[in-house]
Amino acid sequence: MLGAHTWRACRLGPDPAAWRVAAMAAVVAAVALGLEPPRATCATTIEPSVAQPIDIGDESLQDRPIARIDFKGLKRVTAQEVRNNLRTAPGQPFDAATVRADIATLYRLGHFDAVEADATLLPDGSVAITYIMTEQPIVADIQVVGNKVIPDQEIVKAIGLFPGGPRDDFLVEAGVRKVRELYRKQGYYSAEVRVDDTMLEETGILIIRVIEGPRVRVREVEFTGNEVFGDDLLEDQVQTSTWIFIFRKGELDNEQLTDDVASLVAFYKDRGFIDVRVDHRVEVSPDGEEAKVVFVIEEGRQYTLRSVRIAPAQAPPDAINLDPTARSLAVFSPEQALGLLQLRPGDVFTAVGVERSESDVHRAYGEMGFVDAQVAGDWVRVGPEPEVDLLVRVNPGRSWTAGIVRIQGNELTKDNVIRRDIPIQPGRPLDGSALEDANKKLKELRLFADVRVTPQPPDPREPDVRDVLVEVKEMNTGSVNFGAGIGSDSGVFGSFSLVQRNFDVADYPLSFNELVTGRAFRGAGQTFNFTLQPGNEVSNYSIALSDPRLLDSQWGGGTSIFYRLRDYESVANYKEKRYGASANVTRKLGDVWRGNLAYRWEHVELYDFDGNTPLEVFEFRGPAPTDSMSLTIDRTTTDSRLQPTKGSQLSLRGSYHGLMGDYPYWEAGVELTTFLAVDEDLLGRRSVLRASVEARRCFENPDGVPIYERYYLGGRTLRGFAFRTVSPKSQGTIDNPTTPNDEPVGGTYLFYAGLQQEFPLFDKYVSWVAFTDSGTVTDSPSFDEYRVSIGVGMRLYLPAFGPVPLAFDFAVPIKREESDKTQVFSFTMDLPF
Repeated sequence: MLGAHTWRACRLGPDPAAWRVAAMAAVVAAVALGLEPPRATCATTIEPSVAQPIDIGDESLQDRPIARIDFKGLKRVTAQEVRNNLRTAPGQPFDAATVRADIATLYRLGHFDAVEADATLLPDGSVAITYIMTEQPIVADIQVVGNKVIPDQEIVKAIGLFPGGPRDDFLVEAGVRKVRELYRKQGYYSAEVRVDDTMLEETGILIIRVIEGPRVRVREVEFTGNEVFGDDLLEDQVQTSTWIFIFRKGELDNEQLTDDVASLVAFYKDRGFIDVRVDHRVEVSPDGEEAKVVFVIEEGRQYTLRSVRIAPAQAPPDAINLDPTARSLAVFSPEQALGLLQLRPGDVFTAVGVERSESDVHRAYGEMGFVDAQVAGDWVRVGPEPEVDLLVRVNPGRSWTAGIVRIQGNELTKDNVIRRDIPIQPGRPLDGSALEDANKKLKELRLFADVRVTPQPPDPREPDVRDVLVEVKEMNTGSVNFGAGIGSDSGVFGSFSLVQRNFDVADYPLSFNELVTGRAFRGAGQTFNFTLQPGNEVSNYSIALSDPRLLDSQWGGGTSIFYRLRDYESVANYKEKRYGASANVTRKLGDVWRGNLAYRWEHVELYDFDGNTPLEVFEFRGPAPTDSMSLTIDRTTTDSRLQPTKGSQLSLRGSYHGLMGDYPYWEAGVELTTFLAVDEDLLGRRSVLRASVEARRCFENPDGVPIYERYYLGGRTLRGFAFRTVSPKSQGTIDNPTTPNDEPVGGTYLFYAGLQQEFPLFDKYVSWVAFTDSGTVTDSPSFDEYRVSIGVGMRLYLPAFGPVPLAFDFAVPIKREESDKTQVFSFTMDLPF
């Protein structure tokens, strides 16, 4: 028998299971040979060598369980903060991609300058991961040197770092760029901003060195290469402008220059110059204080439209040479669809013309119920000549029937207030233009901050029907306003008003809380207005209530009570006091016509006379009651109530005075104002021409027309002439009854005609106007004493003052009467405070 032996198992690779199998095999072999099994001490000698870190990309690590995660190099950052940003966790299978993603995440924290990861294979086959991190150095302090124009705090804020925080070289570089941009916005085009890298590395102090240099101002803007369009026209297309003391900064801004180049390219392409090329260069003076901006233009040729075709969207690419009658355009024939286009062969080819043509065709299909119609224009250059062919592709889709109209979002406003302005009838074809009109009308109510009118997907049970969803977001419709005003015709006045545009006179509060929280008297779309306007020349006090839809009908109405004081001391040396009430009903007569029947009763008294007061004024001093019943028919086709650019407004008026008053007489009048957009720039701002004509006449009774009901022109109503002075003059005063003078006493016939064109000047807030006013006031139809003036003015559209612009005008009479008084400057403005 062989003696006892000690067996040693060699290390068989990194897998501990392998050497365990080898040890078991040795025991079995010993027993089979009749040898003494290896002693237990042999097991202690069968163990792997010392574990070494392994690259995380080693495939043998994949999917092994993670035993633990260790961190090295942490000093300032806590281990818990690192763990919170790791996706890898103990107990999960090892995944190299996840570990690499964790490394990237730790980098993005901004705390570390370097991050690495190692893996160690443990005896039990699991893996230990170690993240080795080098923390970013700390910013000890931030100092700014050399700056005078921009304060330290603003520069440090732009850098984005703070003392005591980690250093981030990316943020430092980005911050330097931001500081340079701050200087460029203030005109310091050559400003240099640098970081002292040596000081930052050695001491941790971030020193930002600024060399501001001189402030660069644009002294000249030049255009070169332009032949078709002049410099003046091109200057209107760019925002970069020369420096003018107080009025313009003359900033040199690279981003603005880039935008200006794009504006010039768009300007040329919109006029058919498809191949235009534009660039710019900046020439800075030797002292660095002035700059010249030169826009270099290569206009190319102006393209015209050779031919235009319409084809279905599914037509093949060569459909431009295909007879489109072979395809279906749904309800329109090709000839009818072509008639909808604004572009015609021979016209200058413009992108705006294509867009408007597409819009017109789309609207026409929408009116026929094809609300999903798609219209797109494609064009190609043809031949050696500057010509293009246009193919308008139409995908009509299918027509739909309107279902129910659902309303959402109105918490206070009643459904009927919204529904009555939606011209969509269930069971009728779903009109796409009606959807647009409903959206526009609801916005014009000024009750909602946002409005959306959209057709909904069809119900499977009714595949031909689509409901309409109206979504509104209510806005604050009540306001309390304090202000002051001044006008050349009205003097200085203060103003207090309480206005609620969504009033409901029948919605009484059920509790005190409803009253104070504004949930009472709300929701019916009525307008309540309480106004106090004391002034040195004019004072007005009134309470008014109106409803545009009485009982949800096409009838509207309103009522008011008022009290007014007017000082005419500077005109005819007297004062006037009125108080009274009025009521009216209105009725829509179709889409553009409206009728208005109104009754007004007033108590009028003239007082505070002196010896120079016209005798005619004294004779009608009163006090006397006066009333009138009037019928007015209006026709309005303008595209906006506040700032129209096209359309007209015609007003026909007839009235009878003295139903219960002392001075019965008839009155008739007509007024027409027409608006026409003459031009439109690339920003959508339009030059609008307004033409106005007005004629009124009183048919006197034996007792005459009261002086306070007669007509006057002047001031804002006929610029260039003094307020109310275009009028027949007095035949005598209280002190001198038989001596005529130049005090106006009004006439019974008025005629006015005027032209005014408004040109955009700065964005949408400032424009200038050129105008001519003309007219006369007499006691019988005549043009013998006709006046004419010309002038210019400015309009300021400031949101804080409301939608009505502030108007400042200078006018000079070019035809006048010897007794007329002139007034070169006139204005009107409201200033809230």
